[in-house]
Amino acid sequence: MLNRLILFISIIAAVILASMLFFTTPADLGPLGIFVFFVMVYLVMLGITTLVVSLFVKLVLKKKEMNWKDYADAGILAFWPVMVLVFISVGSANMLFSLIGATVFVFLSIFLIRKV
Repeated sequence: MLNRLILFISIIAAVILASMLFFTTPADLGPLGIFVFFVMVYLVMLGITTLVVSLFVKLVLKKKEMNWKDYADAGILAFWPVMVLVFISVGSANMLFSLIGATVFVFLSIFLIRKV
């Protein structure tokens, strides 16, 4: 049931994101609109990563349902592209450092969630 809710929210976010990309510019949106853009990117990625984690849990781990740690992992993995976009938008010195920084943050977060 939760997978369907996340999928529904992700589809709505994708429609809002597409309309933002086609009909506005960052100057028209302002700071709040840019924040909404990043939230919509996160929600779309949350749907994708939840689907991938769900398939991994069912096919590789042979479990019928996901537990809360699997949903937490999907939520953390969905934050990776948003972090990379934020690093790019603030003008990070090097693309490699942006990717490494986001990857280290995601791995540390997943490690901490798994240890709880």
